[in-house]
Amino acid sequence: MSAYGYSVVEDDVEVRMDYPIEMKIGSCYTITFWMKASENLTDLTVVLTLYYHADSSANPLYSQTIISEDSVEVGWTKSKTIQVCIPDTRPRDPYVRSELQLYYTVNDTEKTLSYEWYMAIVRSQTYQELESEIDDLQDEINDLKNEVNQLKDQLQEKEEELKKLQGSYEDLLSSYSSLTEKYQQAKAELESLNEDYQNLEKSYQALEDEHQATVIELEKLRSKYEMLTKNYGSLEERYQSLLSDYQTTLSELNTYKTMYLDLKSRHEDLQSRHNDLIAEAASLRQRIADLERDYGELNRIYQATLGESSLTKNLLFAQTAAVIAGVGIYALLSRRFMRHAARPGEAPVEGNGEKRVQKVLSGRRVTIPSEVASKLGLKEGDQVEVDYGNGAIIIKPVKEVEEKPVEKRETSGESNSAKEEEK
Repeated sequence: MSAYGYSVVEDDVEVRMDYPIEMKIGSCYTITFWMKASENLTDLTVVLTLYYHADSSANPLYSQTIISEDSVEVGWTKSKTIQVCIPDTRPRDPYVRSELQLYYTVNDTEKTLSYEWYMAIVRSQTYQELESEIDDLQDEINDLKNEVNQLKDQLQEKEEELKKLQGSYEDLLSSYSSLTEKYQQAKAELESLNEDYQNLEKSYQALEDEHQATVIELEKLRSKYEMLTKNYGSLEERYQSLLSDYQTTLSELNTYKTMYLDLKSRHEDLQSRHNDLIAEAASLRQRIADLERDYGELNRIYQATLGESSLTKNLLFAQTAAVIAGVGIYALLSRRFMRHAARPGEAPVEGNGEKRVQKVLSGRRVTIPSEVASKLGLKEGDQVEVDYGNGAIIIKPVKEVEEKPVEKRETSGESNSAKEEEK
């Protein structure tokens, strides 16, 4: 906002006011008043009044005594800052007018100075805002000019495309004439085809005669069908043979089911043993807790009798050795329990690394690769043992079904545990 000043220089005083040359509706502005005394003055009074002119009426915006001094000396100065706000209404051609009145006494002479001037115009937009808006409009005009130039270029391109289309139209017109000639040729070819159709009619009669011959051939085929029906009898006999093989397979399946029930019973027995071992471990834990409690009691007795006879000390050492022996027995039995709990069945059988991926067929059937069967000596009809554990399926060839292999493994594990206890 540009500023403007009003100044007055008299023999006795010097006055200056700084204010904006234009104001905006609904905005507030700061006006600065400055005064200097050129003589010794008494009873100094300065009154400033600002009027807002709008719609043929004048309303005071500010009217106050800004300076009131009993006496001032030569060279005395005073400044005052005034805040003025313009109303929000939008009248027609508003402006601000100022009146300044000074009252003072110099050399026993009373003086009155009065000044009035047009201060500032009031607008809805300032000059700088209008300039900014004009710049924006000029930018929009430039953008529109650029768009017009682009549209001109596009129009020129469309005119060139139109010329090309006109050339294409002439080519199409030429093609149409050529197609008309071809149509006449096609019409002549149609007449020729009609003649060929007549010839085909004659050929159809000949084919009718061949159909009669085909009927005779059909009778011959019927006789062959009767012969094939007789062959069906022999196929029926083969079917009965296959049915007999199926009955045999079903019987073997029942045998396998019996084996499964036996293995299930063994598994339940192992599960019962496993639960017994868990109970035994709990009992051993209780026993070691009792021993630890006795050991603490003995330790306290030992501390209390450090000054007693050597015989009493030897007794305490013997009791302490008994407690330590109990702890060793518990550790040994705990290892045995952990071995049985961690390995209720056989350890998984490791392969030789030559793995093959086979697809599970209907009925959960899996084909054994020929090279594997050859290496293991397996042939059709041989029996295999199927087991599982640790996320794997184990298939082993057997000559006959083994009796209670799980119990043997359990006995072997118990004997190993007994050897460890003896050690």
